[in-house]
Amino acid sequence: SAGRKGKIIIGGDCFDKGSSNLALFRLIGELRAQHSNLVLLAGNHDIRVYAGLLALEFADDLRQSHFFVRMGRKTASLLAEIYHQYCDNEPELQLSDAQISHYIFPQPEWFELFPKYAKHFMSSTKLEKEIQSIHFKQQDFLEACREHGLDLKAIYQAALKAKQLFLDPQGEFSWFFEELDLVHQSGSYFFSHAGIDDIIAEKMLNQGYQTLNHNFREQMRNGLIFQMYYSEYGNVFRTKYREKDWPLTEIGSQYLKHQGIYAIVNGHRSSHNGQKLYVRQGLLNFDCDTKLNANCRKKNNILTLGEAVTVFHTSGDVRAHCSDVPSTKMFHPKHLLETDQQNSYQ
Repeated sequence: SAGRKGKIIIGGDCFDKGSSNLALFRLIGELRAQHSNLVLLAGNHDIRVYAGLLALEFADDLRQSHFFVRMGRKTASLLAEIYHQYCDNEPELQLSDAQISHYIFPQPEWFELFPKYAKHFMSSTKLEKEIQSIHFKQQDFLEACREHGLDLKAIYQAALKAKQLFLDPQGEFSWFFEELDLVHQSGSYFFSHAGIDDIIAEKMLNQGYQTLNHNFREQMRNGLIFQMYYSEYGNVFRTKYREKDWPLTEIGSQYLKHQGIYAIVNGHRSSHNGQKLYVRQGLLNFDCDTKLNANCRKKNNILTLGEAVTVFHTSGDVRAHCSDVPSTKMFHPKHLLETDQQNSYQ
């Protein structure tokens, strides 16, 4: 009953996180069918899959032809899942391996021409890393698909079906990308997948978060994925507050406070032992990534299933539940007030 009355925020990265991708989307679909107050936030893995599937339409587009292999080896389990659930009984594609390679892999000239285009959006260091990454990912992606029993024809057949399921207006899961938000504000809390920077904070102050979400969706629809991915918009689902990321400074913090925002909530930075609370530029930062997904848990030799939820009550209480921590972590803003009062007395 509390769940039906409350707002459910799913903080991104619904793709690439386990072997049951489709089961997760069907479960989210059940929440939608029950008319839950549901917010879906964009994660970097979600946008990578969107860009990869979109690239199937633009094999000769210099800006996007590398995005399919850029999805990486974790997407192999999604393609295998789709192939076995939807394509097993369909006729084999009448295409040669060379034709399929043209559709899903960047062509040799891409490695020469892409840097000339991308230099307007990326530093030379990032550009060099991107080129090296695509060389590696192309082979690594193929190896991962073979591990799942997929040859080139099966990969392409599953990819086309994935595009139909998620990108076609009548697709079973088309609602996911149609309803995806970049950010969300509720009361004094700002929610995103990874974080925020000064420019986004200023845009929110001047335009409101709903305008940001509208602009984000327009860039998605118009195929401006590359530009968006490396802009302040992309920083929202990519940042780890590293030197190379778009910065959040005291100025951005003040922009947020002018809007009544005093806490930011995100995931993205995978950690163990439950949710964590930091202070970032004078703002509370609730970091809710808990190694929830099967891939990260397996990689870190964690044998149990991951379960976690962070509940923000209207009373101000925040309760963090996690199966890896024996008790609930609790927070209330009154503790900050009590600390401030103690400090002032001292």
